[in-house]
Amino acid sequence: MSAYNYQRISTQIDRTQANFNKSEQLALKNGFEMVLDDDAYNGRYFIKDSKKWIHNIDALKRQLCTYDNRVLEQYGYDVVSYFATYH
Repeated sequence: MSAYNYQRISTQIDRTQANFNKSEQLALKNGFEMVLDDDAYNGRYFIKDSKKWIHNIDALKRQLCTYDNRVLEQYGYDVVSYFATYH
């Protein structure tokens, strides 16, 4: 997994023309900002208060070889927002 460059803020994109999936739409609805990153899923990730949006927690845990939400938090993912949104 590559490191994210938080200083590389995305340019403004017309959201009506972008093809956002449901999870990305939820991220935007929840106040997360899109950051373009060639190494990220779909070439972009979403961040708020220095924490990254989680699209699919089970897939992320498999990718990071963990079952512990605290590990996700250590990697800078917003576990609280994930469970507030999806559960």
